[in-house]
Amino acid sequence: MRFHNIIFICVAVGLGLKVCPGAILAEEGQSVDEVAKELSNPIGSLASLNASFLYQTFKGDLPNADDQDGWLFQFQPVFPFPLSNGYNLLVRPLVPVFLDQPVFDPAENDFDNRGPDLGDISADIAYGRTDTEKGLLYFGGLFFSTPTTTDDYLATDQWRLGPEAAFGFIGNWGVAGALVFHQWNLNDTQAPNTSLTSAQYFYAIGLGKGWQFTSSPILSYDWHADSDDAWTVPIGVGVAKTTKIGKTPWKFKLESQYYVEQPDPFGPEWLFKLTITPVIKNPFIF
Repeated sequence: MRFHNIIFICVAVGLGLKVCPGAILAEEGQSVDEVAKELSNPIGSLASLNASFLYQTFKGDLPNADDQDGWLFQFQPVFPFPLSNGYNLLVRPLVPVFLDQPVFDPAENDFDNRGPDLGDISADIAYGRTDTEKGLLYFGGLFFSTPTTTDDYLATDQWRLGPEAAFGFIGNWGVAGALVFHQWNLNDTQAPNTSLTSAQYFYAIGLGKGWQFTSSPILSYDWHADSDDAWTVPIGVGVAKTTKIGKTPWKFKLESQYYVEQPDPFGPEWLFKLTITPVIKNPFIF
């Protein structure tokens, strides 16, 4: 492990958790079930911090591909800005840190473990609303990614930009829907051009007392890949529990995903993800 990268991870996580004050974290009188459903709504009104730890196993045709696994940490603050007529403007950056990631080395004809290293920081900015009377949620916006990785083997050194849109249903039972976004690279690099469509389907079914049956896998299609290697498709199941620690609502989510389709040379097979989410007072709203 590289010392300066370990320091970066510790500082980033520490700064993220530091902004969490201890009061006015959700509307007065909201039950844990209501908070749980609101946190599952991608255009919801609650500000939060999401810290996720992901463990993946891999498979493929490359030498020793089936023996590879990796660890990833993701930090995602969510800041909704309430507007008129029930609309929200959503800002949601994502900071990935590769703790231990297998990378194939053609010269050695084998895999090398990389990390810890910062990955490409991405974000989406979206505008939409939750229509509780009709039981619908919807929004549209932009997704972009920046070439911030500290290891060129883990990314393609590209600026990426594209549209996104989401549609879903919300009711007393919970939340379900899909978010679709596309990425094109904006700069010319030695790496192949990017044209990647991704879709995140999400569901959170309330079970009472803050418990939910939930998952939010992301599938993708690479328009520049061969047809046998274009799809990456997971199916997921999970469980979440929302509770209050002091006055602060916290959500704990554990899910597993199995990839029914991935690129033939090398791709994910299983993913296990733990997400810890405290609700915070939005620091940009006074």
